[in-house]
Amino acid sequence: MSTNGKVNILMVDDQPAKLLSYEVMLGSLGEHLIKANSAKEALEALLNNEIAVVLMDVSMPELDGFQLASMIRQHPRFQKTAIIFVSAVHLTDLDQLKGYEHGAVDYISVPVVPELLRAKVRVFAELYRKTRQLEKLNSELEQRVLERTEELARKAELLLQLNVELVSKNQELDAIVQTAPDIIFSRQCDGSRDYVSDRFYEYTGAPEGSASGFGWLDYVHEQDKNQAMNHWMKCVESGANYEAEYRMRSTDAGYRWFRARAVPIRDEDGKILKWYGTCSDIHDSKLLEQSIRESAAELEKMVDRRTDELRRLSARLMTMQDQERRRLARDLHDGLGQELAVAKMVLDRMVLQKPSEPPNECWVQASSIVDRAIQQVRTMSHLLHPPLLDEVGLLSALAWYVEGLTKRSGIETSLEVHPQDFPRLSGDVETGVFRIVQEALTNVFRHSDATRVEIALSQKHGMLTVSVRDNGKGIGLNIAEFKPDSVGVGIGGMRQRARELGGELRLTNVRPGTLVELTIPCVSVLREVSALLDACPGD
Repeated sequence: MSTNGKVNILMVDDQPAKLLSYEVMLGSLGEHLIKANSAKEALEALLNNEIAVVLMDVSMPELDGFQLASMIRQHPRFQKTAIIFVSAVHLTDLDQLKGYEHGAVDYISVPVVPELLRAKVRVFAELYRKTRQLEKLNSELEQRVLERTEELARKAELLLQLNVELVSKNQELDAIVQTAPDIIFSRQCDGSRDYVSDRFYEYTGAPEGSASGFGWLDYVHEQDKNQAMNHWMKCVESGANYEAEYRMRSTDAGYRWFRARAVPIRDEDGKILKWYGTCSDIHDSKLLEQSIRESAAELEKMVDRRTDELRRLSARLMTMQDQERRRLARDLHDGLGQELAVAKMVLDRMVLQKPSEPPNECWVQASSIVDRAIQQVRTMSHLLHPPLLDEVGLLSALAWYVEGLTKRSGIETSLEVHPQDFPRLSGDVETGVFRIVQEALTNVFRHSDATRVEIALSQKHGMLTVSVRDNGKGIGLNIAEFKPDSVGVGIGGMRQRARELGGELRLTNVRPGTLVELTIPCVSVLREVSALLDACPGD
């Protein structure tokens, strides 16, 4: 409650009508009125609020007004709270005396005169307000005296402590300056040095005091002097922190690298009063940095050489792999395939030697088995290296392979080519593209659960673009990003082939399915592959 604010007036009566009448009578006082219908509610209101006046009915169930007043007076907090009894029954002098004995400050009989009630309540409310105001003023005065006394004591103690700390800090600063490995200096606001630690004179052998002003520049290397001085004066003009590296002459006339740093000290208006800084010997770290740079450059050259060697080896391995596939396909077709064809002819001749007798069932089965073996050998030979790839070109080989995949897997497959008169490419490029498409379609058959695959081949603006798109379940994000732990041998081989041709392989989830895209710069790649193969040693 503020000194001029409303006070709380508690009205206690078990009859709501009386409480309402008290509220009407006291409403014009402008105070905060609190109503309680029982002794219990009255006690709760007292405990939760600062009450100035209690207006209480004497006759109440459970606890009457006298008993409630006794309970209130027993609490230290409410010993001075004004209690006014209101009664329509207990009107004798003894009743009033009993009320005063239980702590009442006044006793009003019923019927209540509104003006009289307001006047009495107003007096006690104002008395409460003035009392609180006086208590607050006394408390504030006591607090101010206490605070001022404590403040003076703290200041005296702090002043003594500061004096002790100042002496200690000065001693510590002297010890740091004397033992620090760096050169410590201070400069005036115009940039001239007014203090240099003894470390400078120990290193340079200069006479004591010769480094003051701009005398320190006499010991800076001629190639670094102008740059260091110009940069320093720019910092003096702008007020920016200073940092520079320069070589400084030692007592043996040799030079070592130093790094100087300085910061300005300003007053309240931002004006520079002084500069403080250090000068550190960085010669050894400078040499180490130079050595690291030279080693890093040499390492980069070694990595480049090894990378070129690995690329040539990878291209050579790819070529040898394709050549071995071609040789195996030729051996299967020309060797085992021809032998099976001869066996087939012998069996057929044996069946036809006795036309009057029915053919032997075993001979017929053997002939059928040989037929299937011949077909499997041809299929294996063509899958290892389709003859169409060498004889007719990439488009015919892809068309043959797509048709065979449709028959074997039941997956609906289409091949789209732009332009229609698609040109022949070099053997290396056509073989590489065929192997990538072959591996992509194999992955679709094995892993995608797709029902349709679309292959597109186009060439424009010197770029060869190949795409394989299915409608399957797609691939994981790690596989699309070619994470090493997620990519298998097949996808890794596809990507390596694309790199050897100077191109790029991308895997994308297209929802549904997966899109495999291969882009190759035709002309430049052909030259690069040819150059790599020429550089490889022959078998």
